[in-house]
Amino acid sequence: MNILAIGAHPDDIEFGCGGSLIKFARQGNKISLFTFTKGEHGGNTGTREKEQNAVAKKLKAKQYWGNYQDTHIPTDRHAIATLEKILKKVKPNLIFVHWKNDTHQDHRAVADITISATRYIRNVLFYEVPTSIEFDPGVFMDIGDVLKEKMGLLETHASQVFATRIAGLSIRESATSCANFRGFQGRVKYAEGFHPLRLSLLFRGK
Repeated sequence: MNILAIGAHPDDIEFGCGGSLIKFARQGNKISLFTFTKGEHGGNTGTREKEQNAVAKKLKAKQYWGNYQDTHIPTDRHAIATLEKILKKVKPNLIFVHWKNDTHQDHRAVADITISATRYIRNVLFYEVPTSIEFDPGVFMDIGDVLKEKMGLLETHASQVFATRIAGLSIRESATSCANFRGFQGRVKYAEGFHPLRLSLLFRGK
């Protein structure tokens, strides 16, 4: 499959679906990442771009950039057309993107843009990040066997490890707690949870 993960800022994708991307990559699926901004409000753009590109290298993924301004992602025709161009290049069978209900305006904007741009795509899953609210997953991926590797992806964003805005809490601790909670819901120890915009189930015959 061709799989596209979409995020507003560097490290969003890794938190939301990094474990799933690792598993899909190991199965030989082609991974592409599209990041709308370089996260200048969360640190130096050069550093954050370098960190994100390093993650793409670990996943053997193609990294695309939107070059929009952090905290100012528009939900206009141009932004939708920008994502549609990426969709034409990647031809994804499965898309991961931000949950639409979020306290960060960029995350909401990216979700809205994606809903419009992917209106003819069959498989679109919303992921969660720490600022997601009222997230109600119905799809789960067991990531117990790749949890360590997921933490490695997050730690590649070295400038963001303690950028949780909660004293003493690292992104690693936050992601592990989330995976443990979603794992309980999915009846495994560690999982990533997703809410489907659309999910088409395919069954292979014998």
